[in-house]
Amino acid sequence: MEKAIFIVFKFIIAQNVRNLESIFWNTIGMPLRYKKNFADGSSLALWQIEETEEELRSQLVISLREERELETIRAEKGRVRWLAVRKALNSLFPEDISESRKDEHGKPFVCNYDGYISLSHSNDFAVAMIHPQHPVGVDIEIIQPKIRRIVKKFLTDKEIDFVHGEHEIEKLYACWCAKEAIFKWQGKKGISLKQNIEIHSFQYTGSGILQASLNTSEFSKVLKVEYEKVDGYSLAYVCNP
Repeated sequence: MEKAIFIVFKFIIAQNVRNLESIFWNTIGMPLRYKKNFADGSSLALWQIEETEEELRSQLVISLREERELETIRAEKGRVRWLAVRKALNSLFPEDISESRKDEHGKPFVCNYDGYISLSHSNDFAVAMIHPQHPVGVDIEIIQPKIRRIVKKFLTDKEIDFVHGEHEIEKLYACWCAKEAIFKWQGKKGISLKQNIEIHSFQYTGSGILQASLNTSEFSKVLKVEYEKVDGYSLAYVCNP
């Protein structure tokens, strides 16, 4: 009898713990879809945009310079995405950041932070990535068949050949996001996605790692880029310390 009561008691506790965990993760997960800490020391936050502009503004402290930048964005959706990116970025720091700026090449940085950041957004998602010592790059895009119209603008004939076939659209976006992430990682203007960044042939699996070569007049380097598909979006990120 006592054993049966003990088993029932354990079951009730286990169920309550599961319920608490569910509530905890639902609270954390929305609208912060997830936050990842990687072995290389980088961190990434994916924000699912559900708030209005007013709601996001009420949750953020924005500098006067940033307010002026926001005023230049005419579309409300554009301002919402800008604010959501800041929310994603803030989630990666113990305290809200004071201000985010861009250098002469357009690469974002956080004032009073010696590390590196990278930002991206597309439709209903915003993403931020940071590393305390090494450059990072991240990009997210909504997956749409119309990408076929611009394939030759960012892929060589060699790359197009291995992309054809199963999961063609997803592979195209994995390549595009990977190249954009590498462009942000290197941080300078004047780099061509098609001429300076080459994606090595890979087997698309929904999420995984691909390799790409970055060749410039200054250096050549092979980089590993992680990619994944999230709710109809393609996400790619790179650190490579």
